[in-house]
Amino acid sequence: MRELQAERLELIPVGAHNARELWDVLNAPDLRKYQDIPRVRAEEFERQVRARPKALRPNATGRFEWLMKAGSPPAALGWISLRVNDRTPRVGEVGYSLTPDARGHGYATEGLRAVIDEAFGAGELDELQACIVPANVASRYVLDRTGFREERMLRSGAVIRGRHVDVLLFSLTRAEWDRARRSAASASG
Repeated sequence: MRELQAERLELIPVGAHNARELWDVLNAPDLRKYQDIPRVRAEEFERQVRARPKALRPNATGRFEWLMKAGSPPAALGWISLRVNDRTPRVGEVGYSLTPDARGHGYATEGLRAVIDEAFGAGELDELQACIVPANVASRYVLDRTGFREERMLRSGAVIRGRHVDVLLFSLTRAEWDRARRSAASASG
């Protein structure tokens, strides 16, 4: 995987060398409110990260993650993941979260745009999906701003803190992404 750049962010690929840093972010307060983040020991998390694919390329499957960093010196603000299942290798699912202090500044939108470009470029995916808990209004805004459209409600679509919860499924196709890029290019040129 390669490092990605956004306007104010660096997106650093997560590997064995920085898995502990992501583990620390995943254990920040309030990150589990809307997500089912597994509770594993740091050593087990590092083992899982070492087993992940090393490059996002056509037909690659697995979990790809980036730490979002900003500032000087760069500090971790959150993470973004892309999961590609081997049963549906042309469809990826994105997820993201920010530490409480980093929320409300547009970082998730910037970071997600960079990952979308990478997923449709290097990964050659046909579609990206995202699931959110309906109460997570901030995440809905991020998905709206990055071109995702709401598809449907999935009843009991996730388990968060041991409870089954409904989730909203959003999607963005390669064709929609291409149209938006062409439209932005013609508007600026």
